[in-house]
Amino acid sequence: MKLYKYLSADAATAFLTEPTLRLSQNNSQNDPFEVLPTGIDINKIKDVSQETIKICGREFNSHRDINPYLDLYGYVSLSKNKESMPMWGNYATNSKGILVEFEVDEEDPFSIFDIDKTNDIEAYLSDNVIYNRERSYSKNITTLSDEEVNNFSKHYFFSKHESWKHKEEYRFALPFTNCNKVITLGNSDETKNKLSSLGYKGDLREKINDLSNVFFLAGFCENDLSRWNSVWRNYEAYQVMFLIKVNPSKISKIYLGVNSDVKKMKEAIIEGTKLASGNRGRFYNSYENFRNVYKCKLDSNLFELKYEKLT
Repeated sequence: MKLYKYLSADAATAFLTEPTLRLSQNNSQNDPFEVLPTGIDINKIKDVSQETIKICGREFNSHRDINPYLDLYGYVSLSKNKESMPMWGNYATNSKGILVEFEVDEEDPFSIFDIDKTNDIEAYLSDNVIYNRERSYSKNITTLSDEEVNNFSKHYFFSKHESWKHKEEYRFALPFTNCNKVITLGNSDETKNKLSSLGYKGDLREKINDLSNVFFLAGFCENDLSRWNSVWRNYEAYQVMFLIKVNPSKISKIYLGVNSDVKKMKEAIIEGTKLASGNRGRFYNSYENFRNVYKCKLDSNLFELKYEKLT
C-alpha cells in the first residue's frame, strides 16, 4: 500500500536529514471537532457504569475519564492522494515543500515507524478515515468492556466530517509515550527549566528524552506519565513538538514541490545519507547520483503535475 505525506519546506529539510514525523495531539489539529465525543455519547457512558475499568494496562473511572484516555493518543496522518493540489498548497508551503511516498505493509502498518510495540498490541490502531455528516457513535453502549471502549475510541479516532474527504486520509493512532524525540521550538530558559525535571538535556532543538525507553502505558512510572502528560496536553505553553522516528526502509520515493529550493533539498538528502545507516543511501550514492527523487513540474496544458528524475 502506497501512502503519502505532504511536508512544509522547513519540515522537509528536517525529515530528509533525519526521518521523523510529528505525533499530533487531537487539540493541535486544524479540525476543531477532532476526536471530540458528542454530549450524547458522553451521557451514554455516564449512564452505563460508575465502575473503574482497565484499558491498555491503566485504570480509568469510566464515568468521567473517557476524554483523558482519548487524550493519551497521538496521531500521524498520511494520505492516499498523491496529486492533491490543495494539500500541496496547505501542507507543503505552497509547493515549496516535498511529498514523501511510503510503502506500507498492510499486514503490519506500524512497521513504518521505528518503535517497540511490546506493551499492548491493541493500543496501536490504524485505518482509513471515514467521512460522515453525523458525529455520534451509532451503537448503543450497554457495557464498558475493553471491546466496547475500543470500538468507541476507533469511531472518534477515524471519523471526520465529509468536507475533509479530499484528504483521503489514512491515520495511525497510538499512545504518545511511543514518541522517540521531543524538540523545543522556543529559545526560552523558562521552557528549559520547566522541562529539566523531565529529563531535558542539550540545547535548543536537541533531543530531550526517548519516552519509549522511559515508560509505556502498560508499565509506566505514574509520576513520569502524569508530568509528561501535562507537557503533551499543554504543548503550546511548553513550546515543544513530539516526534516519532520513521523506518527509512519504508520510504520509497521523494517528490520535490514545483516551488521548492532544489539546492537546499539536495543538501538535506546528502546530509541525511551521511548520517544514515542501512539503505537510506538509495536516495543518494557516493557517485553523486540521486535516485528515487523527483522534481514536480507543471503540465503545460492540463491541471496535472509531471515528475522528472532529479539529477
